[in-house]
Amino acid sequence: MKKLTTVLGLFFCLGLLVNPSGAKAGTYFTGAKGWYASWDSGILNWFEEDLAHSFLANRLTLTADSDPGDGYLLGPLFGYMTDDGKWSFSFAPMIISDFSQDWHGMAGPMALNTTVDLTRHDFDFAASMKLSDNYKMFFGYKYQDMKMDFNLSYEVMSDPQNFLYCIESQVHIPTVGISGVYQFGSSLVAGGQVGLLYTFPSLEITSAGVTEDIRPWNSFGFNLEASLTYRPATDVLLQVGYRYQVFEFEARAPGSYNDISSYDITHGLTLTGVYLF
Repeated sequence: MKKLTTVLGLFFCLGLLVNPSGAKAGTYFTGAKGWYASWDSGILNWFEEDLAHSFLANRLTLTADSDPGDGYLLGPLFGYMTDDGKWSFSFAPMIISDFSQDWHGMAGPMALNTTVDLTRHDFDFAASMKLSDNYKMFFGYKYQDMKMDFNLSYEVMSDPQNFLYCIESQVHIPTVGISGVYQFGSSLVAGGQVGLLYTFPSLEITSAGVTEDIRPWNSFGFNLEASLTYRPATDVLLQVGYRYQVFEFEARAPGSYNDISSYDITHGLTLTGVYLF
């Protein structure tokens, strides 16, 4: 909640800076944004490789099968556009989420029974500058908060073994890119954007009451988005789109001398509704 309050405060301070006293009012907007997505979690893929190294130390080869998780992110949207249309700012705290992902594994002859619970929140801030009637440059910052509870159980010589791993990751993601639009008549606009990401991740693992901090490497990534916007009324915008985001997740596990690399990939349908005032 403290992080959310800080980012909201930053957003409204920026609004005051671009709309000083005596200036024209510009346009404010508010609404909601959702992302129904397939999420191939980087922290789950990373942990799977780390788990494989642990079993290999006991001369057991881990084979695992997992499908990308699916779920949604949903939250409000706030924004401001200057009166001349040159600058616009938006903030989307996507704080409502639900994701699930299946994972099955075998370590030698042993079947591994698991449950995997995933949670995630995305806080997106974006500023865009108009370059022409059809193109904009945008700058953004995303704070991505992820958590995975990995409950593992198996039997060794009829002796049940149970382990619970809690893995939490936070990723700070500045981004820069370009977007373009094409007008179809007076009420329909097609758009697309491509952005370059740079990630600053952190990671901690808790098991048996012990928490270990891990510092993953910073890395590059990118996002792509295509959208179609319909304006049914002067002060209402409805948008449907498809977004793809990927970045590399690389870190060294506790007690290991090897770096483990995986990719965090999210893609799926976006829906946005906006009211202008």
